Amino acid sequence: MQRVGLLVPSVNTVVEPEFWRLVPGTATVHSARMRNSTCDVDDSRQMLAHAERAADEVGSALVDVVAFACTASSFVDGRDGEAALHDLISSAANAPAITTSGAVAEALKSLGSRRVALYTPYPDELNDHEEEFLATHGIETVCAYGMGVSAAVEIADVTSSELRDFVDAQPPPAEADTIFLSCTNLATFEVIRPLEAAYGLPVVSSNSATFAAVGRRLGWEIPPVLGALAGRAAAAALT
Repeated sequence: MQRVGLLVPSVNTVVEPEFWRLVPGTATVHSARMRNSTCDVDDSRQMLAHAERAADEVGSALVDVVAFACTASSFVDGRDGEAALHDLISSAANAPAITTSGAVAEALKSLGSRRVALYTPYPDELNDHEEEFLATHGIETVCAYGMGVSAAVEIADVTSSELRDFVDAQPPPAEADTIFLSCTNLATFEVIRPLEAAYGLPVVSSNSATFAAVGRRLGWEIPPVLGALAGRAAAAALT
């Protein structure tokens, strides 16, 4: 039986259910939480102080991989900060590590994405940091729309239909080649394929990228609900 470790922001109530929904019967998911409260740069950085402790705790369950399941805290200090965080949690957990922002960059590159339309629950200051992080991976943000949620726990209250309406109200411009839905506390699995069908673009979310990264490392078949990422994984398996 494979064991997946998740490092989860304390207010996040979405990433675990989305993982549990898709994880194969050959695996189990085990979490440790990291204290957070607000949706801003300072809180995202403060949460990082809990990462090593959480990684040590979940690593004691002898997990096969550990995923730092927060987008903002893994991009807020840029590409170098994400790399340092990756190494820190891998060492503390004594297991291969994934960060959500690293997984997003990996997913976008696997799809050949170069110009993303970004949709988030964040205020502008976090969107600015995310655009900078993506740029260091050669990915241009052609538009960025944030919901301006201030209390991080309230991000989970955004329904799939509300998320779809948010995208439809400000559709991706013609130059976009991918839609990216950021934040692991944002429920996205119900809208990925409908958005792909509506706009003819691949859709990546924080949770789809994180799940796909875990799945690739553990040899899982990526579920069709993840849309283009599942198709890319299937194509790669045939080569």
